[in-house]
Amino acid sequence: MSAMKFEDQDLSRLSEYAALAESYIPGRLAIFAIVESAFHELLTAEPAKILVVGAGGGEEILRLGAENPSWSFVGVDTFEPMVEMAKVRLAASPVGERSVVHTMGIDQLDESGFDAATCILTAHFVPDDGSKLAFFEAIRARMKPGAPLAIIDGVGVSGERDTELLRRIWVRHAVRNGVPEAEARKNAQNFSKIPVVSAEREEELLQAAGFKDLVPIFQGLAIKGWLAFA
Repeated sequence: MSAMKFEDQDLSRLSEYAALAESYIPGRLAIFAIVESAFHELLTAEPAKILVVGAGGGEEILRLGAENPSWSFVGVDTFEPMVEMAKVRLAASPVGERSVVHTMGIDQLDESGFDAATCILTAHFVPDDGSKLAFFEAIRARMKPGAPLAIIDGVGVSGERDTELLRRIWVRHAVRNGVPEAEARKNAQNFSKIPVVSAEREEELLQAAGFKDLVPIFQGLAIKGWLAFA
């Protein structure tokens, strides 16, 4: 079975994607709040240029930029419909004047010297066949030395007891948030098709890519987040 890409999901309700994500992802609002607080602590020199990897939809840029006028953003995403959604949403916001989003992979981006970067629920779609390591290396190559990466990813090993328990709790969580049970179960089943790796393997790959001083900042069921420094 080939690894599932983001666009392989059922995206028939793309216009509702942000709202649906709130229903599914435990602590999604907390993720943005934690990342913003981390950058407030770490980005003491103004202004700051932030790289957003997997920027389709524009959610990270809108949330991080709303109350931080000295931050500017460059986003990349490979799925054009989501990038177009991001452009529309950003154009309707004051943050749009400080942001640009490209339809491309991170390895195609010519810019570098970023003060910080985010990669939220994106890297787990990249297979661990050398591609995930290259993906992390491409992010680091575009960051200033010592700059923080906030990375949030699904982790786990399909079939392991803890992973399967967290998957069942994921379904319960979504149903309690109003998602039809059949839809929630289908979403959870996709986990086995996405090339997630264990948290330990994720840390190993980040370190192999040259990131250091990994600091855990979030965990919600099978989603874990770190700060990693270039």
